[in-house]
Amino acid sequence: MACGASEIRHELHAARDAWSAGDWLGTGERAKKTLAAAVTARDSHGEAQACLLLASVLSLESRFAWARTFATRAQALFAKHHDATGFTDSMLALSYVDGALGDDVLSAQAAEQALAGAGRVPARGAAGLNYRGVAACWAGDYGTARGVLDAACHLAREETGSQAAAFHPLSNAVFTEVLRCATGRMARHRVDFSELGRLLYEQEQMLRAGAIGTLTGGSPDPALLLYEFASCFAASRTGDAGLADRHYLACLERAARLPGTSWMWSLVWWARLERTLAAGTVHDAAASVQRLVATAAAGEHAPMKKLAARLAAEAQGCLHA
Repeated sequence: MACGASEIRHELHAARDAWSAGDWLGTGERAKKTLAAAVTARDSHGEAQACLLLASVLSLESRFAWARTFATRAQALFAKHHDATGFTDSMLALSYVDGALGDDVLSAQAAEQALAGAGRVPARGAAGLNYRGVAACWAGDYGTARGVLDAACHLAREETGSQAAAFHPLSNAVFTEVLRCATGRMARHRVDFSELGRLLYEQEQMLRAGAIGTLTGGSPDPALLLYEFASCFAASRTGDAGLADRHYLACLERAARLPGTSWMWSLVWWARLERTLAAGTVHDAAASVQRLVATAAAGEHAPMKKLAARLAAEAQGCLHA
């Protein structure tokens, strides 16, 4: 594919449009072709943009080691071109990837670097806070995570003048509360679901108003899956079987829009596990445990692998009680 600078920019624009529309396959194909063209044309800025898009697709596919390679390359090239926006977006990508690979320290550092540069880049402060919160969440520091994510929600509205932008960090705040509740139950503590319920109600109101957006230009599909999963989790643990079933079916629909290799498929099996445990169906619960562990093990999301093992051990204890 021999392209000039204008053709490369056109392809990059089309790839970003595909990414925003949730067409991750189309994004990946265009980004690969554009990367090859940019390298051939010695267009290092175009190469950086293509690398960042590829890193995003690879992250969605949970191919985090490769995603890190491309995000690191993008970071270096954006720095060479003094592109503050590209550099900041690369650091955001690295924060997410490093967290998924299990390096909480690098993840937090990358988010802090993105935050440090956000003052020179429009509407990136909330994104930096969002990924700093995600890093704290997976590190098990739920108090810090919630504080940072709540701040991200506030800043997202302030930076963009739109309620929709807050949906992204709010989804991560909801997931943080799910992990807090799940961890509490594993430790045999009394679990209060009121805060999770409050956040889900806030999200539901945003959904009804059509206020659904992201901070980084991608599709809201992952955030919507988090909402359905958390709603199923909460309904299962508070005894509303009918509501839990509806949200579980919605999980399946949302997950179908993501790659089959995405770590988020683990959440579908976790949701099913919650339903079967609540219903007391031992055989289905045992099968859900197996699929949850297998799905998490097949990917590269290190924190999810550990969490799946803990959930499996807890479920086995319930089944043999």
